[in-house]
Amino acid sequence: MEPERSLKLSIWEGVLAILFLNWSTGVMVTGYALTLGASPQALALLGALPFLAQLLAPLALFLRGSRKALAVRLNLLSRLLFLPAAFAALLPESLRVPFLLLFAGLSQLLAAPVGVVWLSWMADLVPEAQRGRYFGFRNALLGLVGTLGNLLGGQVADRLPPPLGYQAVLLLGVAAGLLSILLLRWQTEPPETPPPPARAALALAWRDRAYRRYLGLVLLWYGAVMVGGPFVVPYFVRVGGFSMTEVGLWTVISATSGLLFGPLWGRLADQKGHGIVLRGASLAAALMPGLWLLGSEGFPWPIWLSALADALAWSGLGTALVNAALAQAPREARNGYLALFWLALGLGGIAGSLLAAKVAGLGWGPSPYHLPILLSLCLSIRTQRLPHRSKPKRRAHGLFGAPVVAQATTGYLRLLAALRLGRL
Repeated sequence: MEPERSLKLSIWEGVLAILFLNWSTGVMVTGYALTLGASPQALALLGALPFLAQLLAPLALFLRGSRKALAVRLNLLSRLLFLPAAFAALLPESLRVPFLLLFAGLSQLLAAPVGVVWLSWMADLVPEAQRGRYFGFRNALLGLVGTLGNLLGGQVADRLPPPLGYQAVLLLGVAAGLLSILLLRWQTEPPETPPPPARAALALAWRDRAYRRYLGLVLLWYGAVMVGGPFVVPYFVRVGGFSMTEVGLWTVISATSGLLFGPLWGRLADQKGHGIVLRGASLAAALMPGLWLLGSEGFPWPIWLSALADALAWSGLGTALVNAALAQAPREARNGYLALFWLALGLGGIAGSLLAAKVAGLGWGPSPYHLPILLSLCLSIRTQRLPHRSKPKRRAHGLFGAPVVAQATTGYLRLLAALRLGRL
């Protein structure tokens, strides 16, 4: 009986999809790029790809037809386009990294509009009274699967000679992603309330002054985080001396800790609103790069401790950012509000990545990664001094319900949770 059948299918579909999304945008593809000889500038661009793709999110408002059909077709093309990236190592050395960036970028660009389409579909499929429980369980399960996938992928990458181990993991991820599309096709799509014209929805969201202030904070925050974000995994490996298995273990510690901290943030959000969660969790996230900078191969404990800080910060922040946007959006213009949210997120990520590449190229510090992470720390702290005045017009059940649990490695990669969940 619907919608129970489709809700169960959505969970299994997400389990498969998260493996593709984690490996194609997270630690595995970063490690693969390192083995191909990626420069700090190339790593910054690779980290910026998901945010660059979000510039196309508003295009979803101009797409017409079944939301289910659109999600299936765009996801299918996106995952097939990532397939050539796994074979970049077979090319001449000078072409490997550009080839990886090209097809990884095309894959991300095609998937970007899915976020708005899929969220609109899920908003109609999941009864409002069940959203918190349903997405709380779904997100927790996907977080656990994604984290264990990172650990398994790290072991495969360490056991097989590079880059063969990374290629095997990425190909397995593509296969899982394609299987998930079959389950996506079997889900039902409720009738859709006719949306307003795309320009009208965007205009309504843009005229909301309080929401514009919130978008500004989102842009500045993601920009600050992305100055150091692309270099966190390389820092763990090259400076901290971590193996890929240890990077995977780091994610397990963060994910299991997130199961403890997440419900605490959720109760606080229910009682006091998403604003207080944004302030508290973003402060913890802003201070976390300091722990990374204290760590080294001979003194790795601050990096291990940062796994707990990561869980504390992002188990609340990832959910609160999206739910705060949803809480301000009237139902009739929800897609317009979401499109502007993804756009602000993308612009901030791109700006931060461009600055990251420039700073890393200066060659100052013990490694190319120290200065960008230090600058990210300073800028993130600076954003805490900006006024947080975004207040929901009404209390609402966010589509993500309970907090998003770890779905990737490090705070930088986990901030992609909102993007990933929008494509599951």
